[in-house]
Amino acid sequence: MISTSFGKRLKKLTCVFLVTLLLGAFGLNLAGAQDSTDILVWGLGYASNYDELLVERFNEGHDDVNIVYEDVLTGEISENNQKLRVAMENEAGPDVLGGLDVGANLQALVATGQVRDLTEFYRESGLIERIPDNLLSQVTIEGRIYAIPQNLESVGIFYNKDAFAELELETPASFEEYVDLLEAVKDAGYYGYTMGLAGGWPSALMASMFMYSSAGSEYIDVLSGTQPWPDCENCLDGLYAFQGMATNGYANPDPLGIDYNQSLDLFYQGQSIMVLNGPWFINDANLAEPDFEIGFFYLPAVNPATDIKTLGGIGGSIVIAEYAPVDAAFKVVEWLTTEEVAVQALRESAVLPAFSIEVPEDIPDLYYQIASETAANVDKIGFWPVTYLAPKVFGDMNQIVQGMIGGMLSPEEFLDEMQATHSAYLAEN
Repeated sequence: MISTSFGKRLKKLTCVFLVTLLLGAFGLNLAGAQDSTDILVWGLGYASNYDELLVERFNEGHDDVNIVYEDVLTGEISENNQKLRVAMENEAGPDVLGGLDVGANLQALVATGQVRDLTEFYRESGLIERIPDNLLSQVTIEGRIYAIPQNLESVGIFYNKDAFAELELETPASFEEYVDLLEAVKDAGYYGYTMGLAGGWPSALMASMFMYSSAGSEYIDVLSGTQPWPDCENCLDGLYAFQGMATNGYANPDPLGIDYNQSLDLFYQGQSIMVLNGPWFINDANLAEPDFEIGFFYLPAVNPATDIKTLGGIGGSIVIAEYAPVDAAFKVVEWLTTEEVAVQALRESAVLPAFSIEVPEDIPDLYYQIASETAANVDKIGFWPVTYLAPKVFGDMNQIVQGMIGGMLSPEEFLDEMQATHSAYLAEN
């Protein structure tokens, strides 16, 4: 009897023990499932469809961190920047964000106190050895590093290789040869410079390209406000060269009457055989499927002595919010900056990273040419004017360029107008 009772109690205890073990294991599994940390992302610095692809790849490869992607920055640049600043000030914005403009916008965001200082991360991860000094300086504020330069862009001339072959044209090595090329193209009945400024952009970009190619880093002093615009004689030479694209008949007619996209149609249709543009143009061209092969060369310098070879720089940067879950946020950033992901982005979306990689030779010829040229000339790239100018001044610059191309302002008057709007802004802010 005692033995039987003991046996029954033992069975009950065994059952309780097993149930406890099962519940414990189940609880551990639940805990394991709940250990995944969500990281809110509003953008990774690429086109939204490629951002979504990257998010999917990251989430598939990580159990402990989950990216929650919200594509909310869909307005104008100034509107997006304001939305981001307000959200981060209230700790309601993204934990990680890619594609952020450097310069004035980064400075304004850092001023909220909600952008994490990445200086130690740079040193501990070795990332500081992979980013050129001139790019690093663009994300450094008062000696501390707050962002990671994400992609690198440079502007040059994309040209119709079939038309060049038909007309027996060669790519130019000097600005004089470039002008001769434009004359030959005009004589053959084509447009040599594609210009559509109706929407404002890319007016300031085009004018800046020519000022950089004449004034070099002196133009950076002008943009930074340390040198008056009218005092930059080399800038004036660049403006005359740019204005000459329209006044000499090299560009398509009525550049103020068509916008950027309409101007590209002239190129795709074979009416214009050269277009000044950046690497983002490659995706546009792929979608347009023109019936000719496209080549690339840098715009020859207006002034051979310039220390700046082209316009471009950081196309976007990555920041981490101060309120973000630290370990999970850094895991996302470390993944984004791996060579594997960077090379894959170059292959799939023609985006060259700002940190060092080995440019693969088995990518399409046009991708390889612009990527290798950009990487080789990283220390000779003059950054976008919006890197230095506040959005208000940059917007005014677009309009002032339009006035010059429309014949309402001379290049000298352009510099005077820019000085007035730039100095007024600096005095008020």
